[in-house]
Amino acid sequence: MIDSVELVKLLKERKHSGQELADVFKVSRSGVWKKVKKLQEKGYVIEVDKEGYRIVSSPDKVLPEEVIPFLNTKFIGRNYIHFEEIHSTNEYIKSKEFPDGAIVVAETQTAGKGRKGRKWVSIYSKGLYFSVLLKPRVEVYYTSKLSLLFLYSVFKVLKTYVNEGLKIKWPNDIYLNGKKLAGFLIDSSIENNEVIKIVLGVGINVSNDLEDLMDVEIATSLKIETGKEFNRKTLLANLLQEIEIDYYRFLETKFFDVINIERDLLWLGENVKIYEDGKVIHEGTIEGLNDDGALKLRTKENVELIYIGELSVRGQL
Repeated sequence: MIDSVELVKLLKERKHSGQELADVFKVSRSGVWKKVKKLQEKGYVIEVDKEGYRIVSSPDKVLPEEVIPFLNTKFIGRNYIHFEEIHSTNEYIKSKEFPDGAIVVAETQTAGKGRKGRKWVSIYSKGLYFSVLLKPRVEVYYTSKLSLLFLYSVFKVLKTYVNEGLKIKWPNDIYLNGKKLAGFLIDSSIENNEVIKIVLGVGINVSNDLEDLMDVEIATSLKIETGKEFNRKTLLANLLQEIEIDYYRFLETKFFDVINIERDLLWLGENVKIYEDGKVIHEGTIEGLNDDGALKLRTKENVELIYIGELSVRGQL
């Protein structure tokens, strides 16, 4: 069987004859040709002549052949499923049995969702839309911590790409210059007071242009805010690595970097309203987070700990 990741690596290095490749992968030359055709169908431009095969250019897609070579993870992303289009990466990964650390990545989603079932606009090959399956087996108590833990992993990586203006909007968004850059959706499966499975869904606007987000309120992208182009392949690999590092450390020590997460909170020290089901349930000033990841909100009466709800300073969601 031909490993497509290894085949792409070889064909990027230099031209290889069909017989050379057949010997490397212990298949027939016909088997090599069939695999080359599949790569062409994925968007690879491959020079084919009597001397053999060579990749001339690669598609701008987050294919496993393009991302896995950059991965330094032990298990996250080692089982890598890619789709040109899918209804929802979260729903797909929940519908199948995959090993711990499996990821599903799509160039676009037709039914991508954010929190409260809101639609996430997934422009083809301009963002990162992926879901990670994890099987932690930790007490339910740690659920809210894990949610912010993964968000902060992504935040730290994105911060290496932008100089300033990046903030965490509790409980599950990342904002850049006051506009939504990334969103998270976490689904947990619980048995006997243990979290046995987590599906972490992530959507990040990377190369979107202004016209791509015209119909999306307060949304932006890395490209819009910086004027730069970004390599989605290496960005995804970096994100998966940081998620794995923080996840391993949490499983071993239960470390939760609440101080730094608190420091980067959007609207810290400002007056906000907390909504649930479209109604204001609290109003006050954000003072920070407690050790569980709950929001500390100073109201007229006292300091409330908020575990659910959505923030707004605009008087509406």
